[in-house]
This record gives sequence, C-alpha cells and structure tokens, in this order.
Amino acid sequence: LRCKPVSGPVRKQIDNLALLVPDRARPVSWTPCGTVATLDAERTHAGGTDRTRFSTSAASTPWNLFGEVNQLGGVFVNGRPLPNAIRLRIVELAQLGIRPCDISRQLRVSHGCVSKILARYNETGSILPGAIGGSKPRVTTPTVVKHIRTYKQRDPGIFAWEIRDRLLADGVCDKFNLPSVSSISRILRNKIGNLSQQG
Repeated sequence: LRCKPVSGPVRKQIDNLALLVPDRARPVSWTPCGTVATLDAERTHAGGTDRTRFSTSAASTPWNLFGEVNQLGGVFVNGRPLPNAIRLRIVELAQLGIRPCDISRQLRVSHGCVSKILARYNETGSILPGAIGGSKPRVTTPTVVKHIRTYKQRDPGIFAWEIRDRLLADGVCDKFNLPSVSSISRILRNKIGNLSQQG
C-alpha cells in the first residue's frame, strides 16, 4: 500500500523524525532526518499479527547512520564525536550561566559528555573533539635524550623522577610532552647505559 505525499502538521513531524517499527524481537531505532520524499506503509500478515513498517527516503540527512538513544531521548553514534554545532551550543549555554545538568536535559546529551566538552574547552579553548585512535606524539626526542644524558653525567646518582622535574623546570618539556618516569628509566637503561660505571 503506497500512501499519497503527506502535508501539513503530519509532514512537519515526518520531516523531523523518521520512525522505524521493526520486528518485535528488535529494539526500536530512530534517527532525525532532513527531508522526506515518500512515506510507505507496508502491512504484512504473519502469524496472525499485523506489522506495519514506516520507511522514509531522504536525499540528504544530517545523521544518515542509525544511532542509539540515550536515557534523555537524544540520538548518538557510539564511538563518534558529537557534531560541532551541538558542541558549540553546549559552550554557548554554559557561558550564559546555565548549569551543565540543565544543558544536558535541554540538548538531550549525557551529563558526562557535556562535562567533558566543557572541560576540554576550558583547558584548550577549542570545541573540536580529540583525535580518534592513532598514536600519541613522540616525547623522547633527540633533544630530550641529550638533556637526560647531560643530567646523568653531571649527577650519576640522580633518579628518573628528578630528571623529569628538571626537564620541566628547565623548560626542555612542558606538561603535554613531558616523558613519564618509566620512559626516562628506559632511556637511561637502553640509550645511555650506566654512565656511572663508565666514569
């Protein structure tokens, strides 16, 4: 059964939301859509029960992937960052003095996500999401290794955590590219060796 194109208030509802009513065993999934070309209603008689499936065909949809629905009724795609428009809106509302819990309810975004975006904005000044996957930037550059070697030559009994503090105090590294104590110990062990025995 093919329905005629709809108009009026029903059309507005369909433009904003495409509902799928799948088999009883599957959970209901939905996604917001931009424009709807047709609305098909298919009725099948299986096992004595009627199942109606509404499907829409949209030429351009902002979220063409089916996401999951959070507890607030918002749609998200697991493992993918929130769209930049929503991230910007979160920051704008926070700057107006609205509490994160109220922003969460208003935008239907989890409280944890709102807090994380605001924390990133306060720390970096950017609303953009971090990189997905990939490797961290290398912190044991030749310059860092050279300074570690110098510290060890000047004071053979120096500890790795003391070297770490010196790298930060001397401006060789900042808090973002400072090597860990274990990385410094590995450099001392593998790249520099035991300088106290050589001296």
